[in-house]
Amino acid sequence: MEQQSNNKRFIKQDFDKFNNKSTSELVWPTKFSKKYISIWWNAGDSTVKDYKGMEIDLTLRHVKTPDIETCLIDYMYLGGDWMFLRNGNMIINLDGTENIKLEAKESNTDVGVGFRNAVCEIGFYSISKEELKKVCDAKEVEVRVGGANSYHSIANSDQKNSEKSILPGDKFLFMCRTFYAGLYDDSSYSSQIEAIIPVGTENAKAPAAGGGCFIATAAMGDYNHPVVMDLRLFRDNWLLKRDWGVKFTNWYYTHGPKAANIIEKSTLLRKLTFFAIVKPLQILTKRFK
Repeated sequence: MEQQSNNKRFIKQDFDKFNNKSTSELVWPTKFSKKYISIWWNAGDSTVKDYKGMEIDLTLRHVKTPDIETCLIDYMYLGGDWMFLRNGNMIINLDGTENIKLEAKESNTDVGVGFRNAVCEIGFYSISKEELKKVCDAKEVEVRVGGANSYHSIANSDQKNSEKSILPGDKFLFMCRTFYAGLYDDSSYSSQIEAIIPVGTENAKAPAAGGGCFIATAAMGDYNHPVVMDLRLFRDNWLLKRDWGVKFTNWYYTHGPKAANIIEKSTLLRKLTFFAIVKPLQILTKRFK
């Protein structure tokens, strides 16, 4: 099968000339992943492992042929037990007032996947252009992914077991806006997209899990210093629960490491940074707990 490819900022487009079929897929920036939920633990021991839990990946795809044109939210579920997403749906709540309900279509299943010996469910939800536009226009979304007898939520109020650099609901909005903007050449969401991923930072890596306090760590010389831990807790428990806080954190993750690399090499700069920036911030954060 011969394909022609055309890549945009967040979109990869392939055209199969023999089947007259075009496929567009979302290209995630390096600092994010398709993973929205990841909860795993070992119910066995170090000798005989028995992994329990689950994870859910979501991404967007568009398919166009002479007969059909559709947008799809692709899902992949890995778990210790079957969730039977094919018997459920996805409900997207927009600003607490309107719901978009999408039915699941299963395309594949598997067992014994990976070192966790998990079960796997793969499928998609069809979403119209008009529905996708409604999601993009919303200020806040909450998503419920349901199976036969249970569901999992993707919402800003439930950040546990998700990426630390962006709230779950905001990540879903980012996914939809970047895909819609790239697919339909719509610049309506440029400011929201660039606030999260500035132009030129698509390949910037995310900080290590629990990381991110670059300047404070450089000033204190210890990632686990009590001052650094105070700032890290403030970020996770207060700052990232606010839209402007998420935008600031994304900006800081882009520019903070450069400053930290300079500071950590100078004893004088470390002292100045502590007294002028780090210590005042620590005092300020205690007022917002």
